[in-house]
Amino acid sequence: MNKFGSFNIKVALLISGVLIALFILFYTQIIVDKIRIRETEIAKLYGKSLEYIANDTTNTSGEYGFIFNEIITQIDFPIIATDKDYTRVDFYKNLDIDSTLKKSERDKKLIALAKEMAELNPPIKVSYMDSLIFNYIHYGQSDLITKLKYLPVLEFLIGGIFLLLGYIGFSYIKKAEQSSIWVGLSRETAHQLGTPLSSLIGWSEILKSSDNLDDSSKEIVNEIGNDLDKLNKIAGRFSKIGSQPKLECKDIVTTIKNVAGYFEKRIPSLIGTDGLAKKKVSIQINSPDSINALINTDLFEWVIENLFKNALDAIEKHSGNILINISSKDNDIIIDVSDNGKGIDKRHRKDIFRPGYSTKKRGWGLGLSLSKRIIEDYHSGKLTLSESSLEKGTTFRIKLKAG
Repeated sequence: MNKFGSFNIKVALLISGVLIALFILFYTQIIVDKIRIRETEIAKLYGKSLEYIANDTTNTSGEYGFIFNEIITQIDFPIIATDKDYTRVDFYKNLDIDSTLKKSERDKKLIALAKEMAELNPPIKVSYMDSLIFNYIHYGQSDLITKLKYLPVLEFLIGGIFLLLGYIGFSYIKKAEQSSIWVGLSRETAHQLGTPLSSLIGWSEILKSSDNLDDSSKEIVNEIGNDLDKLNKIAGRFSKIGSQPKLECKDIVTTIKNVAGYFEKRIPSLIGTDGLAKKKVSIQINSPDSINALINTDLFEWVIENLFKNALDAIEKHSGNILINISSKDNDIIIDVSDNGKGIDKRHRKDIFRPGYSTKKRGWGLGLSLSKRIIEDYHSGKLTLSESSLEKGTTFRIKLKAG
């Protein structure tokens, strides 16, 4: 799956989550509004009932019983009836008030609550003969409304956890898929290289045993042998991908110098020509005499080679230099590989370790991604882009634990 396909799936998941959340919020708000209207109607009905009792001259106790038994029992939200001046409490229900309080203290708390309710919902007037107001009915929200208000938060939390788990699962599947591709490609490459390499090594041995070679030819044959050994080592590296490599305590200064020496002899053929003159690139190493670390030599050399090749490709001028600084600090070994090439644009820095990304016309864009995997997954270290400036150069940093 390419970058854009992965990005589209993540965006689709995010948009779906937002739409579901908005639907839940909208639907919950509709329910809350309906319950609020119902409670308001019940409060108004209670107020009208009090007015009916106050203005009734027939004193029909059966109707009073209906009002108090059928209406008041329906009230499941906080309600307080006070006089118009807030000096007396005539009735309250569904409020958690300490029953041991004196009446004056209890009324004081109830009046304060009634004033708070008046800010939430306009109080209902209860009048006598349409002129004298003798009660205000104050009412608040039921526990059901309060719980429903928190429901979207709970649903958002559950939805967020669901999306997070989905994202983690998707990322895990994608990573596992990439790992399978890496392993399959690597082992197939090692298998394909095996047969021609065995044949070439045999021909090289025949050439070495020939008595008709002058000194120059012998040197060429020896270099061919070195290149064949290198190819054999590369095939071995590919075969190790997908399995846990064996780490040994080795001198990384010597290892890096060996890689640099191999490259120095082949730099002209690696960077080619630019018309009339070949580029001149020097490799300089600043380091202590030796630093030991737990490494797999074949794989670690592969990382250094990839960094050297990237540095050579980045140098587009007629001359350049590659600088390797090796140092140790506390229990860490730090290896900085710097070049004075074209540098990396800020827009592309986040993509340089992504498999398949490349600014070059040739290559698959796997070198840095593979190197990062070797250092971080197999050596428990870190490979990062330390710094880069356009037309000034780039520095990659490897951090390992000391052996």
